[in-house]
Amino acid sequence: MNPLGRPITRQIDLNLLELLDTLLKTHNLTETGARLGLSQPAVSYGLAKLRDTYGDVLFIRGRRGVHPTPLAEQLAEPIAQALQLVRSTVEKVPFTPETARHAYRVGMTDIGERYFLPRLSQWLGSHAPGISVEAMSPTLEELGDGLASGDIDLALGFIPGMGKQVCRQPLLSERFVYIMGKHHPAAGDVLDASQMQALRHVVAGPSGTRHLAAIETVLMNPKVRANIVLRVKSFLCVGPIVADTDLVGILPSHLAHLIAPHLGLVVKEPPVQFERLDISMYWNRRFQQDAASCWLRKTVTDLFSESAEA
Repeated sequence: MNPLGRPITRQIDLNLLELLDTLLKTHNLTETGARLGLSQPAVSYGLAKLRDTYGDVLFIRGRRGVHPTPLAEQLAEPIAQALQLVRSTVEKVPFTPETARHAYRVGMTDIGERYFLPRLSQWLGSHAPGISVEAMSPTLEELGDGLASGDIDLALGFIPGMGKQVCRQPLLSERFVYIMGKHHPAAGDVLDASQMQALRHVVAGPSGTRHLAAIETVLMNPKVRANIVLRVKSFLCVGPIVADTDLVGILPSHLAHLIAPHLGLVVKEPPVQFERLDISMYWNRRFQQDAASCWLRKTVTDLFSESAEA
């Protein structure tokens, strides 16, 4: 509010300030009109409104254009700064990953940490050395709140029920497979459903995920009745347990093929059909156009989406 109590926007149009700023730079009505795409009458009309607003003639005609009055000269710097400030609100701030120092917080499960983080951190070290990532394991409610507030930049995994304010982009389709030690009696077999009751199973279900439910729905079916002897919280411990026992485990396929060579495991196709899960990226709509968020999503897509790998 100005001293008269009237909103400034009723007295000064931003277009008029743009006109005044350009006149102060050109000292020429014709050139000002050309720069702003205005006719000569429109420039004259705008100048008349400016004179009325400020109570000053602002410009005096001379031999070579127009010359600013002392008041107009005083207005030059604050008006230029004000216009630049307004422009900055509508211009996207560029994000330069090569030089940026930025910390991202990403929600994911233990599987996500093992699958996504090694390749992502290696890529960042080569292309964006000032950028760091902190992995988070929030509850579903904490994840929704964190994405909305910006405390969590991105989530990766199979996370249904995130709500309308959360955007989702599929990355890859996940399926469950069997793993067992290479010396297991069934290591050389093609598994069939008749073996499910004889094989001793270890299954995992990280907190806040539907993985265990998806697995047990199939294994506990009356037609299958698999022998589950061990339940653990983390998928990451299934591989070492299987490697040192006669148990068989069920893991997401991408994780299974990642760890099998290091632990001397055999990966087998399941004899029963498990639910396939779409592993996706999730972010809040508030950050749809945010430059740093856009860059992270593109990077993850380029590194991990099945379409990119194809």
